[in-house]
Amino acid sequence: MNAGASDLLIGIKNMSKSYQMGEVVVHALKDVTLTVEPDQVTVILGPSGCGKTTLLNQIGGIDSPTTGTIMVNGSEIQGLSQSKLTRYRQENIGFVFQFFNLIPNLTARENIEFVLEYVMNMSGKAVHKKAEELLANVGLAGREDHYPYQLSGGEQQRVSIARALSKDPRILLADEPTGELDYVTGKMILELLTSFAEGGRAVLIVTHNKELAKIAHKVFYLRDGKVVKETKNPNPIKVSQLEW
Repeated sequence: MNAGASDLLIGIKNMSKSYQMGEVVVHALKDVTLTVEPDQVTVILGPSGCGKTTLLNQIGGIDSPTTGTIMVNGSEIQGLSQSKLTRYRQENIGFVFQFFNLIPNLTARENIEFVLEYVMNMSGKAVHKKAEELLANVGLAGREDHYPYQLSGGEQQRVSIARALSKDPRILLADEPTGELDYVTGKMILELLTSFAEGGRAVLIVTHNKELAKIAHKVFYLRDGKVVKETKNPNPIKVSQLEW
């Protein structure tokens, strides 16, 4: 898992995921094959319930596929022990969740300090300084001591992004990052996310918003758990040009 950033590659081959729901087997993903390249924004596009979040959870090591392989930096991650999956997530993955997933009784700063201390093993004044720098980078200077309920949806999402970036992950996974946001705030969030796809890092966005396909280098269309189409765009438009 310690390959250099230039070697970053996610390769998924013939991956399926099924769940037992009582007497019924739900096939959430069916024979999915795809790749995610470094220095690119990749979009997984599809309607609600098509398996987008399930796919993100497999890549992020939150869940494991029923069949198939997931390669990250040349190493398979399916079948890893929980301790190794934890290390994999720590070293490689940043999550931006649709509903933010902030700890409600911690301030914006403390939400980030929690990751820096317990995931990155930082300590002392460096933790406080790094958290403030990250919040300033996402436009939240002066809001550090506010609790999630005191922040707007866009501000909470920016805290979520700052927290994800606090690990400087190789792979940034974003689940419907603009789903709960207004147009102006949504574009601001997308600017933050897409700017991260450089220096050997990759950004993977799952969404139902077809317009977001325009900012991606590669788009996979997901329907009923299957990849039904793949498109490539070597020259995606800038976020500022988006209209939806």
